Formats: sequence, C-alpha cells, structure tokens
Amino acid sequence: MATKTAKKDEKTVNLIESFAEFKEMKNIDRTTLVGVLEECFRSVIVKMYGSDENYDIIVNPDKGDFEIYRNRTVVEDGKVKDDNMEISLS
Repeated sequence: MATKTAKKDEKTVNLIESFAEFKEMKNIDRTTLVGVLEECFRSVIVKMYGSDENYDIIVNPDKGDFEIYRNRTVVEDGKVKDDNMEISLS
C-alpha cells in the first residue's frame, strides 16, 4: 500500500492551539478532544472523497500536530478503478 503525508504548516499548529484553548475554556478531557478532532477530519474526508475507510488519522495534542494517511493499493498502470482506493504503479 502507498501512503502520502503532508508537511505541517503554521495554520495546522494554530488550529491545534485553538482547540487546546477551547479544551481549557470548556473543561473537556483530552480523550474527548482528540475524538472530536478525529471526527472533524473524518467528516471532511467523507465530504471530499465519499469514504474515510482507507484513512488513518493520528492526533498528537502533546506536540500540537496531526497526521492523515491515505492507504491505497498499488495496481498496474491503466488499471485504476477508484482513485481514492488505488494508485497506479508509475
């Protein structure tokens, strides 16, 4: 399977910091906050790609970052049937 990662930028860090402030103001526990963040990302992925079943989302509140991996099966060139689930060898 192939994965692709995006580089963290300043906007990403600001988003996590904003959620951390929200957590403190509303007294939400860490587990709930991480779950809410993951569900937000999954919701966007479903809207963009129709499914989130081949995505892994890792939220790290300690470092203030997150990672989203899209897992796809490598197939022969010209044999891709679903761009979200498969990627050509080349």
